[in-house]
Amino acid sequence: MIRLLLVDDEPVILEDLEVFITQTMNFEHVYTASSGSEAVQFIEQFPIDIVITDIRMPGMSGLELCQYIKQKQMDIECILLSGYAEFEYAQQALKTNTAAYLLKPVKKDELLQTILQTAEVLQQRRKATVSNQKAHETLRSHLVRLQASLLLDLLKGKSLAPDKLIEEMERLNIPFFTGDRVAVMLLRIENRFLEYDERSISLFEYAVVNITEEVLQEHFEVWACKDDSHYLAFLIKMKNSDVSDVPGKKAIEQLIPQLQHYITIYLQGKISVVVSDFEAFPVCPAELYQKSLQLFRRLPGSEQELFLRLWDQPPQTPLRPLQRLHEPPTFLQLIETARWEDAQVRLNYIIEELSSNGMDTAEYVAEVYFALTNAYTYVIHMNGLQIADVIEEQYMTGNHVTTFRTVKQLHGWAMLVLERIHERVTAGSKVTRGSYVLQIHQYIERYLSEDVTLQAISEHVHLHPAYLSVTYKQETGENLSEYIYRYRMERAAYLLRNTKAKIYEISAQLGYQYTPYFTKLFKSYYEVSPQEYRAMSGRE
Repeated sequence: MIRLLLVDDEPVILEDLEVFITQTMNFEHVYTASSGSEAVQFIEQFPIDIVITDIRMPGMSGLELCQYIKQKQMDIECILLSGYAEFEYAQQALKTNTAAYLLKPVKKDELLQTILQTAEVLQQRRKATVSNQKAHETLRSHLVRLQASLLLDLLKGKSLAPDKLIEEMERLNIPFFTGDRVAVMLLRIENRFLEYDERSISLFEYAVVNITEEVLQEHFEVWACKDDSHYLAFLIKMKNSDVSDVPGKKAIEQLIPQLQHYITIYLQGKISVVVSDFEAFPVCPAELYQKSLQLFRRLPGSEQELFLRLWDQPPQTPLRPLQRLHEPPTFLQLIETARWEDAQVRLNYIIEELSSNGMDTAEYVAEVYFALTNAYTYVIHMNGLQIADVIEEQYMTGNHVTTFRTVKQLHGWAMLVLERIHERVTAGSKVTRGSYVLQIHQYIERYLSEDVTLQAISEHVHLHPAYLSVTYKQETGENLSEYIYRYRMERAAYLLRNTKAKIYEISAQLGYQYTPYFTKLFKSYYEVSPQEYRAMSGRE
C-alpha cells in the first residue's frame, strides 16, 4: 500500500487535495504538511512513499524539500506543483530527480494519472531492488558453500594442481596464497545443543562460525567449513605476519579463551578447540587436519571447553581396550542365540563403561558402533532378513558413525535396533528358536570351572544327550563340544588381556585342572602360548 504526503502552505488547496485523493484512491495513509520543515518531520517519523509538494513556500521550498530527500537517499518519489510556468523550475526539478512537474491549477485527472504512474514506477524499482538483494544474497550463499567445499577437499587431502588451486581460490575470492604460514583449527560443539535436532544445531554452528570470524578477523584471515565428523574446521593465517610463527601462536592463545567466553555469553553454549602448528600452504592442510582430528577423537565428550595446542601436547599414550565390549559371551553371541534380555543387559553394560572414566571419546564411540553394527548385520542376515528391514537408510550409507555426536545418541540407536531385530526374528519364527540353546549357554557360563560335559548339560535341560547334540547342531550349526572349546578359549584370551591372574588360575577358572593341557589347547587355538599372548597384549 502507498503512503502519501501532501505539502502546501495554502490550507484551502491542501484540504482540497486531501479530500480528492482520499475519496478517489485507496492509499494506506494520506498525510498533510503546511511547510517544508513540517514535511521533513513527517518523513523522518513515518514511512512515506510519494511526496506531492508546492514549490513556492515560506522557509524550505518544495525544491529544497526534494533536494533534502535526494541527499538523504530516501526511497521516496516527489511530484512538484507550481503556479509558475517557468523553465528554470522545471530544470531544477529535473536535477532533484523529481518524478513529475505539474502546473497549478492542477487538473484532477492529470494528478490522478501522475500519482498512479509514479506509484507503479516506485513499486517496480523496489521489486528490482529486492530481486537484486536476493540475487546478491544467493550469490554470497553459493560463494560461502563453494569456499567451504574447496577447503574440505584440501583437508581431506584431495590432490589439486597448484595452478588450478590458485585459479579456483582467486575465483572464489579466498585470500590465501602459496607459501602462507597457516594453521588448522577445529571446534567441537558441546553441552545442551547436542540434544537439539540437526537443523537447530546447524543454526547454532552458523552463529559460532560468525562469532569466530569476528573474534579472529583483526589478526587473522579465516577460511571455514564443516567436516564429516561434525567439527567446524578453520584454516587461519596471520595478517601481515613475518616468517616467525610466534606472533600467531601468542594471538591464538589470547583469542581462543575470548571466543569460548563469547560463545557462552551470547549463545549459552560451549565449544572445545584444537589448534595445529603453523606450516606452509598449500601442502600442509591435510596433515595438520589429521593431527588435529586424531587429538580431538581422543578427547572425552564429558570434558568440555577444552583448548589444546598441538605445539605443546605431550606424547600420546596407547589407547586401552574396552573390556566390556569384548568380554565373552560377546554381544554377538548373545543375540545370535536369541538371549535378548541378556543382550540388553550387556548393551547397557557396554554403554556404562563407554560413559565412564573419560572413555566417551569419538574413537571409542566408533569402536562400539562398528562392533554393534557387525553383530546386528550378521544376525539380520542369519535370520533371512535384510538390513533395510531393520536399520534406517541413513545408517547404511556414508560415514554413518559420525551420525552420533554423543554416547546417549549411540545408546538410543543401539537399543532401538536391538528391539527391532528381536521383533522381526520373533515374528518370523514358527517355534521359540533357541530356547534350549539359551539354557545350555547359561549353564556353561555359570559352571565353566566345574562340570560342563554333555551328560551334565543334558541332565540340566532334561534331554537325552544324543537328542541334545542333534538339536543344538540344528539350531546353531555348530557342535556343542566345539562351542564349549571356543568359549573357553575366548574366555581365556579375555582374562589374559584384562586381568593379572596366573596362568594356572585362569586354567582352573576354565575347568582345566591340568595347566599344561590348557596351554596346549590354547596354543593350538591361537598359535601362541598363553604367556606369549599376554605379552603381545601388553599385560607383562
